[in-house]
Amino acid sequence: MTAHQQSNFKKIASTLIGAFFLLCFSACKDKKSTSDWQQSEPAEHPAEKVTTKSDATKNNKQGVPATGSQGKSPVRFLAYNLKNYLTMRRYSNGKSSNSSKPEDEIKALISTIVDAKPDIIGICEIGSPDDLKDLQNRLKEKGTDLPHAHHLLGYDSVRTLAIISKFPVISTGKPNKDNYIVGKTPFKISRGILDATIQLPNKKVRCLGVHLKSKRPIPDADQELMRRAESGLLRAHVNDILQATPDTHLLVYGDFNDTKRTPTMRTAMGRLNAKSGLIVLNAKDSRGDLWTHHWGREDIYSRFDFVMVSKSLDPHVNKAGMKILDPPNWEKASDHRAILVPIHQ
Repeated sequence: MTAHQQSNFKKIASTLIGAFFLLCFSACKDKKSTSDWQQSEPAEHPAEKVTTKSDATKNNKQGVPATGSQGKSPVRFLAYNLKNYLTMRRYSNGKSSNSSKPEDEIKALISTIVDAKPDIIGICEIGSPDDLKDLQNRLKEKGTDLPHAHHLLGYDSVRTLAIISKFPVISTGKPNKDNYIVGKTPFKISRGILDATIQLPNKKVRCLGVHLKSKRPIPDADQELMRRAESGLLRAHVNDILQATPDTHLLVYGDFNDTKRTPTMRTAMGRLNAKSGLIVLNAKDSRGDLWTHHWGREDIYSRFDFVMVSKSLDPHVNKAGMKILDPPNWEKASDHRAILVPIHQ
């Protein structure tokens, strides 16, 4: 090997040895850095997912809660005015008599309910406790067993409110005030405010049911002012509940006998930007229509029935699964159409 070749060999060897030590130093430094990071910030468990605010918003739009059990079937809540499921004076073949709801109407009603597979039904226009029991028995015979019930007998002893459920009713309540004045005339809220808390598998839902003053005129006071005053009593009760326990999963339903932008409904909903404001659930039928009531005499279709929820319950509502039931025989069952609202467990 010449002197020139020996010189080149030494340069190459020196370069290779330097590169080797540089790589070893870098590897040791990276290993130390990785070890420090693992100690201070453990890696996320592969089965977990951090839910961001944007994820929660996206889930809410899809009707899926950001938290909770998404693998279980939703609890199916049905709000339904049954149209006089009670004994009253009825006319048939030119004669009047006190009789119960006709059997053909009951058959259509039971069919509508059973097909909807409800777990809870918020009822308007039921009669006595015996009428309620009759409804429960007929549903059970068709495979829909809703054994738990709360029946509210208001100042109107003919048309009453009730709720029946697959799940236990664990408590009931009543508003602090149930009277009001229109002009100088005192009144009581005719059907009252039903208040029942139901224990679902993974949460409690407090249900408030109402059936506000009808649009039929009476000589004692203006029917619209009466309805608005009754709505004010409901709003006061909602405020009391949500001020005491802001995270209450509150569901308000019923026949309000008024449309969405009236003073009656605005009072019931409250201010949307307030903590106690309620969110109206805009269920639709198979054609995309929102009306729930048909007044046959005037041939008017209106949205009188509503389901509203508190801000804490809203993310748990399956918006995609909501619907207004419109089977072919809906008007044989009632002059109202039922609203189905699935709630994630």
